[in-house]
Amino acid sequence: MEEAHQVTPRTAWVIAKQLPASTDSGGRQRIRAVIDAYAQVFDEVRVVGFDTWPGWREVLPGHVRVHEVAAPRPTPAAVLRASLFAGKWFSAQIHDLLAAGVRSSDVVHVDFPQMAVNVPRDVRIDVLDLHNVESDLVARRLRTEKPLAARVLAPEVARFRRFELATARRARHVTACSRRDQEVLRAAGVGSTFVPNGVSAVSHVPTPPPGRRTALFVGAVDYGPNRAALRWFLDEVWPRVLTRVPDATFLAVGRGLSGAHPRPTGEPDGVEFHSDVAAVDPFYARADVCVVPLLSGGGTKIKLVEALSRGRAVVTTSLGLEGLEEHRSVLRVADGADAFAAALAELFEDPRGAAALGAAAADVARSFSWESAMTPLRDMLSAIRGGNGAEVGH
Repeated sequence: MEEAHQVTPRTAWVIAKQLPASTDSGGRQRIRAVIDAYAQVFDEVRVVGFDTWPGWREVLPGHVRVHEVAAPRPTPAAVLRASLFAGKWFSAQIHDLLAAGVRSSDVVHVDFPQMAVNVPRDVRIDVLDLHNVESDLVARRLRTEKPLAARVLAPEVARFRRFELATARRARHVTACSRRDQEVLRAAGVGSTFVPNGVSAVSHVPTPPPGRRTALFVGAVDYGPNRAALRWFLDEVWPRVLTRVPDATFLAVGRGLSGAHPRPTGEPDGVEFHSDVAAVDPFYARADVCVVPLLSGGGTKIKLVEALSRGRAVVTTSLGLEGLEEHRSVLRVADGADAFAAALAELFEDPRGAAALGAAAADVARSFSWESAMTPLRDMLSAIRGGNGAEVGH
């Protein structure tokens, strides 16, 4: 790296795990919003990351340059240094690009703590964005889905946590998207700034629910917590709903739903699976209630925010509510199969009440735009750009 200069930073580097080739996941939506925030503050933004397709650059401002890397290529040294969970994201191509290209006056943003494995030791990390406290998320997911794996991988989880917290302490600023994550960080002695998740703008006024007793789940089932949530709902909740509301319909929509892997034994009554759809709006239009039956995961659940913005009543678990606790009044929160089924059945049986709850949700969701959500980050970046060395959030 070049020697330090007292100059105004003009270039920012954004190191992303998922380049925003689409908006089919919450992670992609958030990193796109982060890139937009950097583009509003800096003269040049250089985005480095994995997993994209041609064409998405066309929607970005001209001063955003993209360095696309095909796939991570982990090394034993990276795994030993950062744990299996972070080391698997190592790319010598990214490491060498940063080592050669980042100047001391540049600002470096790391998206997900795992991507810090690619940042050379002598490159300063200015902002670490935690979509979740990842070590906490991994530990909870393993406990929920694979108890044996959790015991076997416990040492790796512990090493990953040490790496994540060391990265957070290395960064000048840390951003978190849920209050729970902030509490976890605070308990570890790490300060953070709250930068919540948002929702992509809805281009039209939400349609009224049709009143046909239809529930909707939207989520990519190649993501472990979504897959576990759908399996639990189909196995444990949906049969209880049908006992009370036998003409109910359930729509499961999302990436990876083709094939039998997300389904329980046999074909559930009243269930439709729609995989890799071009648009989700037609399915929201068919739904009366949206379900977010998460049993694991972390951070604000973007699919829940999207459901609220579509003017639909929502039934979720306490874990699904994380990050949106202050809006509990416009949701139905239920834990356990009996309670979840009862909450959903009650909304089916009271279409006017469900519609009123959805309307209240839509009113709340108007404040959930990504532009609004990124305000704390833009303020932080403006302070950094202006040479303000204060530790925001610490």
